[in-house]
Amino acid sequence: MLVAKKEERYERQLPQVQRQQALREVKPKADIKPKPKPVSRIKPIILVAIGFAMAFLVVSRHAIISENHNTIMKLEKTLEESLIRNEQLKVELAACEDLEYIAEVAKNELGMNYPHQAQIQYVELPDDTADSQVAGTTQEQDNGIWDLISSLID
Repeated sequence: MLVAKKEERYERQLPQVQRQQALREVKPKADIKPKPKPVSRIKPIILVAIGFAMAFLVVSRHAIISENHNTIMKLEKTLEESLIRNEQLKVELAACEDLEYIAEVAKNELGMNYPHQAQIQYVELPDDTADSQVAGTTQEQDNGIWDLISSLID
């Protein structure tokens, strides 16, 4: 293992007077800088303000776009739910229009049955409206007389 040799440094000792003179010579006088003009101070402030304004506009525009996107997404979701509900109602309507379904509900839930042959009555409607008015009044009178006689017998 080798050990590095120590370097010996010797500083030259200057007399005290020479040292002070050397220090005086080394110190340069401070350059007097002129004060900046107010216009040169305002220009960077204006540039920074313009930068902040542009950044604000970009961020606000992005916020508006994001808000509109959220609104569109909510409306699309509502539209999709409405379309699903519309399809369900179409299926339900088709089931309700089915005559077999109506007959089944009438039998099971309402307790209705088909009429017997004796319960069926056929009605003939007159073709002419004038004849129907005259016939209607005579039928009322005939029915009224027959009803009167049948009520007296009972």
